[in-house]
Amino acid sequence: MTIALALAWQHFGRQRHVLTWTASYAVGMLQWMANAAGFFLKSPGWFIVTGVGLIISGSLLAIGVRQRSGKPLRLIAFVIPAAIVTLAMALAIGPVGSQIMQGLIIPAYVGVLLAVSAVSLWARGRRFTPPELAFFVALLAFVLVQLSLAGASFLIRGPEIGKEVYRLIFSIFMPTIYVATAVTAVLVVAGDLAQQLRMQIRHDPLTQVLNRRGLDEAGEAAMALSRRHGRSLALVVCDLDGFKALNDGHGHLAGDQALKGFAKLLTSAVRRGDVVGRMGGDEFGLLLMDSSAEAAADVMERVRTEVSLLSLPRYPEAGLRASFGVAELLESDGNLEDMIARADAALYTAKKDGKDRISIWQAAA
Repeated sequence: MTIALALAWQHFGRQRHVLTWTASYAVGMLQWMANAAGFFLKSPGWFIVTGVGLIISGSLLAIGVRQRSGKPLRLIAFVIPAAIVTLAMALAIGPVGSQIMQGLIIPAYVGVLLAVSAVSLWARGRRFTPPELAFFVALLAFVLVQLSLAGASFLIRGPEIGKEVYRLIFSIFMPTIYVATAVTAVLVVAGDLAQQLRMQIRHDPLTQVLNRRGLDEAGEAAMALSRRHGRSLALVVCDLDGFKALNDGHGHLAGDQALKGFAKLLTSAVRRGDVVGRMGGDEFGLLLMDSSAEAAADVMERVRTEVSLLSLPRYPEAGLRASFGVAELLESDGNLEDMIARADAALYTAKKDGKDRISIWQAAA
């Protein structure tokens, strides 16, 4: 499993959380070796090493999940509890000599770490992907096994039957759970890569909005949804006035800054569920759900005003303006191209009438 995760890290983008998971399973491999040494050599020292390995391995797994989720990570929040648990374990094995404490402390703590991992994996605002769900279930199963070990520790009071129950749970379920979590972690990494590839195929790398292919796909889905539910749909085609002059006069870096700023402004102006895409060059397309052409024009009027306030950090003297063409979904529209043709015609009218304005197709017809 360590080798599988290492290969996943090497070939699937070399992401930091994958390397952390690889380290977690590498430590786990050493921990299993230490556990075997402690069992056969009857050495308390090796069992302490085993416990430390479990703590480090579980901590790295939890840290990796938080790294992937992008949630705040404070290593001190892992280091201090781990140090306290390690000290308690060493006391239980050494001076105190409590078998119950030996069997309880580490599984309980690792169970808490894995529960934290499962919670951190949960992404708000969207459903689990199938690989994420499999990983989530594997983590919960890991938690249950650890809690079972913690519960079985209370049976360890001297009779061999208590120790046998603990060893059976450990030997039967732990290898399976280790494999399950590693396999599902690799599936999560592969799923993330597939999602990244889908994003790259459908998104413009400069502005991070949809590209023409992504806009076409979203447009066909939006048209089908609007017709199914009898809702209105508006399409806006817009571009920056004098963009070629900006590129020629200030260079492509200025043009790139203008495009990114304009795309960010458009994205912030629309609602969740609306669509923003770059059609090519400085031309953008917007799909506004449940919106008439007049309502879409009102939204774009606010954008048009804000474009003039948009400054380029390296080129403060470059004044930006934009023009907008608006079209509404008609019964006769066969595909998105029909809407785009009308919105383009409205945009041409806005340009012809002096630029820096909004034109609705009906008014331009």
